[in-house]
Amino acid sequence: MKTLSLALLVFPISLWAQQEQRPATEEEKKILLPDETAARMQTTAESLGKKAQLSMLQQGMLGNALTRGLDDQQIKGYLQTLTDLGLTKTQIQEQTGQLTKEYFARLQVKDMDKIMSADQRKQQEEKFQKLQKQFEEKKISQAELDAAINDLDKEISQSPVTIENEKKQKELEARFHKSAIDNTFVRKPIPTLQDQPSITVMVPKDFSLKDYKANDPLCLDTPSQNQGTQLENYMNGINKELSDAQKPLFHQVYFSWGYNRGWHSKTDVKFTTADGTFTIHKAHGNDRPSPFSPEAYFLPQNITIPQYNVDIGVMFNPKWGMEASMNHMKWVFDNSRPYEMSGDYNRTVLINNPNPQHGWDIATPVSFEEAKVKKDASFLNAEHSDGYNYASLGVVYKQNLFETKNKKFAIDSRFGAGAGLMIPKTKVIFHQDQLYNFHGLDNKFHIAGGGVHADAGIKFTFFNSVYFQAITRGSYIKVKDALVDGTDARMEHIQPIASVQVMGQVGYIHTLKPKKKKTPPATN
Repeated sequence: MKTLSLALLVFPISLWAQQEQRPATEEEKKILLPDETAARMQTTAESLGKKAQLSMLQQGMLGNALTRGLDDQQIKGYLQTLTDLGLTKTQIQEQTGQLTKEYFARLQVKDMDKIMSADQRKQQEEKFQKLQKQFEEKKISQAELDAAINDLDKEISQSPVTIENEKKQKELEARFHKSAIDNTFVRKPIPTLQDQPSITVMVPKDFSLKDYKANDPLCLDTPSQNQGTQLENYMNGINKELSDAQKPLFHQVYFSWGYNRGWHSKTDVKFTTADGTFTIHKAHGNDRPSPFSPEAYFLPQNITIPQYNVDIGVMFNPKWGMEASMNHMKWVFDNSRPYEMSGDYNRTVLINNPNPQHGWDIATPVSFEEAKVKKDASFLNAEHSDGYNYASLGVVYKQNLFETKNKKFAIDSRFGAGAGLMIPKTKVIFHQDQLYNFHGLDNKFHIAGGGVHADAGIKFTFFNSVYFQAITRGSYIKVKDALVDGTDARMEHIQPIASVQVMGQVGYIHTLKPKKKKTPPATN
């Protein structure tokens, strides 16, 4: 009879028999593999399969924790899976304890260069090799060796990086503990572990019981390759199922409304009209906040009159998001200052009379050339007062600074940057000819330029829904062709305007919950 070889690998890994073999008949199987032996092998297979599941699940959770972080849904899914595998509460605590300890250990390995430089590690290695040799030669005692080891442990444990990693470990432990307390997990059967088939004995094609000797080796196979593959696929996909598949596209959506104060840099302002082109150099513009009153700030028909900010945004995860904003500022030319002016404007203008004698002589008609000499721009009223509107799209980054254990109050820092369009509604009035004879027009909204911005702020959130935030924003905006009147006249800020705003806002957050996945049907 051909020599038989033993190739026994237990479920869930497949077993391969040698070539030219066949499954044993029921009569042969009873002799070759008694029921008691088969039962022990089946129990061993299930035990090893369970250990394989736990190991794969543990490694997947660790990988997510170290790279993307774990959200509450992933933690709950992990605890549910441990329950489904038949672990008791004590065993689950042991598993999560092992996971957080290994999490800390991997953080330490990843951050080793920050804890101790390569040169320092080399010095410590040489030091302990020397101490070990001295200990083996009985030149130092066990206590002295232990003391040296404790000194190194103390140095590592006092590192700011180690302290931060310990903090992360404790936070993860607390989240596991909270999820275990807040939820009642009911065991649900895992389809891949049900109805395991019996083990098949593979024998050579010319095998005969007459020639069989009890000490001949056998090649055994478990015909559970399909189920083993199902189990492996299930475990490989379990972290994706807990994280990506269950997560909605957006983590949160939010809306905020508030008001601002602003300060603008000086800029040369050029006016191009049918009557000539002239420039006011280093023009100074102010904002113009509405005086506070409940009617002005809280009545729906009036709330867009003050300098307001409105944001609509989404958070893709707890840290990163994107928002669309409308920033309603105001830029009002201060015509009371002396200005250098250049260009030609062939119309008579009215400037303030410093010594009026009568009510009708508060303004004096002069030529534009005389106004230039006097550096008097009081003839001009120019403002983006309906407003200096910056519509933008930007990226948002949020970093948690503090959060209560029950998550009813949180403080976050907030940073953002983006770009947008300037859509002003401009009013320009040129005083001409004589008093009260002027031309002016409050124009329509018009895309007149664009710019970029960056901001930073602090956010206070209550009950994970209502929040207040204070933001400081810097913007750099170019106004190319603001409308002046119904003709082809234009107003241009030759240099981009740098602005600083301080904003206060109130908002509402809605957190999107993961969709519940249907339990897959059991595999028969």
